[in-house]
Amino acid sequence: MKTKRLLALQYGFCVALLCTLLFHTGCGKKDAAPPPVPEPPVLEQFVIEKKNNPDLEADIVFAIKGDSVIATQPYRYRKMLVPSFASNAQGIFIGTAKQESGATAVDFSVTQTYTAISKDGARKSYYIKIAWVADSLPHLYIQTEGGVPVVSKEDYVNAALRIDGQGKYTNFEGATRIKGRGNSTWSYNKKPYRLKLNSSASLLGLAAEKDWVLLANYLDPTLMLNAVAMKIGAQLGLPYTNHIIPVNLTLNGQYVGCYNLTEQIEVDDNRVKVGGDGFLFELDSYFDEPYKFRSANYNLPVMIKDPELSTAAALTPIQTAFNDMESLLAAPSFPANNYQDQIDVESVAKFMLVYFLTDNEELNHPKSTYMHKTATGKYTMGPIWDFDWAFGYEKSGAHFLTYNSAPFWTSRTPVPPGTKFFKRFLDDPRFVTLLKQQWADYKTNHLEELTRFVEAYGLSIMTAKAADYAVWKKGAANNQAEVATLQQWLRNRAGYIDGYLNTL
Repeated sequence: MKTKRLLALQYGFCVALLCTLLFHTGCGKKDAAPPPVPEPPVLEQFVIEKKNNPDLEADIVFAIKGDSVIATQPYRYRKMLVPSFASNAQGIFIGTAKQESGATAVDFSVTQTYTAISKDGARKSYYIKIAWVADSLPHLYIQTEGGVPVVSKEDYVNAALRIDGQGKYTNFEGATRIKGRGNSTWSYNKKPYRLKLNSSASLLGLAAEKDWVLLANYLDPTLMLNAVAMKIGAQLGLPYTNHIIPVNLTLNGQYVGCYNLTEQIEVDDNRVKVGGDGFLFELDSYFDEPYKFRSANYNLPVMIKDPELSTAAALTPIQTAFNDMESLLAAPSFPANNYQDQIDVESVAKFMLVYFLTDNEELNHPKSTYMHKTATGKYTMGPIWDFDWAFGYEKSGAHFLTYNSAPFWTSRTPVPPGTKFFKRFLDDPRFVTLLKQQWADYKTNHLEELTRFVEAYGLSIMTAKAADYAVWKKGAANNQAEVATLQQWLRNRAGYIDGYLNTL
C-alpha cells in the first residue's frame, strides 16, 4: 500500500510540474499575439504653401520617392521659405533643430536633410531639394550678307535673321536688313541696331511689322531700366507704350550680349495708330529730322517723325496748328481758356508721372519726347522712350546714387524749352488735382506690383546678364544686388514724389 501511495504522489507531482512548465512556456494560451512592431517614422507630405510664403506665385509641391523629396522651380533670389509637412513621427529635425510645419523657415538654396524620429527613437532621413531652373531668353542670330560688319546708322546691310524662341516663343527665320541706330548710344562699344524685315512678321508674339529695334542698354548696369519705364507706362495706361522683350543676340557668329527687342516708334495700325492723316511729333534738342520747326512761344524743338513730308509747304499748316495749341498754354488767360480742348491733359499727367518716378530729366531739354495726334483729335503725349539717363544718372553720372538731391525741374539759365512748356501745366489747379489723383491711384494699386516686376524681370535675365557681363564688364555678373537696389530706389523715389506733390 505504501508503494502504491508513493507512486501516486510521485505521478501527481510530475503532472503538476509538467503543467507548471507548460504554463510558463505558453501552454493553455489561445492564439497568443506577438509583441507589437514599432511603426517606422514616415514623411507623408511636403509642400511650400503660398499662404505661408506670400511672394510665391503658387504652392510648391514636392514628390516623395523613397528618401528623396524633390521639386523643380523657376529660379528665385530669396530661397528662405517656410515648408509645411505631414508625418507620423513624433518630431522632424534638421540636425538638432526641431522643425515646425508651416512655421520654420529653411534655406532651400542647398539640399536639406530632414530626420523623422518616432516615439521609440526610430529614425529615417529624407533629402529635400528644390531644383532651381534658370530662365532661357529667346536668342536672335543675325548673319549679314558676306559677314560684313554693321558700321553705319544710315546704310542698311542685308542679313538673315533666325530666332530661337527657346520653347516659349515661336521660332522665326526670315530676311532682314540691319543698320545702327541711336544718337549718343551709337558711340558706345555695345551697339544698338535697327532691323527692317523684308516682309511684315510677328516677332516673339508682338504685332506684325517690318521695323524693329534692338536696344543695347550699354549705360544701364541692370539691363532693365527701359523695361521698368515701359512697365510704368503700361500700368498708367499711356497709349502706345512699347513692349520690351529681353533677348540674347549673336551677330555674325559672335555673341554680343543681352538686348531688348522692341517696336520701332512709327505711325502704323500696329504701332502709333493716328491714321494716314495724323502726326507723330518728336520733341528733341538734337533737332535732326528733315522737317522741323521751333515753336513760337516756348521754342520747343518740334520734329515731324511721321508721316514723311515731301515739301516745306506741307510743314506750314502743321506748324501753325501746333503754335495755336501752344499759344493757349502761354496766354495770360491760362488756365481759364479752352486749352484742354486742344491737348489731352490726362496723357500729360501720366507722362509726367512716368518721368517723375524714373527721374528722367530729359523732359527738361526735351529729348526723345513724343507726342501724337489724329487729324481731328487732341495732342496726346506718348509713346515714352529712352530711359538710359534716368534713375539719377543725369544728376550724378551714375544710376541710383540719388533719388532726391535736386528738384526734377532744372534750374539752369536760360530755362530750357521743355521745362517751360511742361511746368506750365502746374499753373492749372485742375491739372495739379488730376496729377495728384493719378499718383495716389498708382501708388496704391501699382507700385508694389512694379517692385515685383523688377524681381521677375531680373530673374528672367539672370543668366543672360552674367553672359553680357563677361563680354562688356558693365554692372555685375550676379544681378541680385542690382535688383534689390533698383527696388529700394523706386520706393525711395515714390516717397520723394509724395513730398514734391505736396508742395504744389
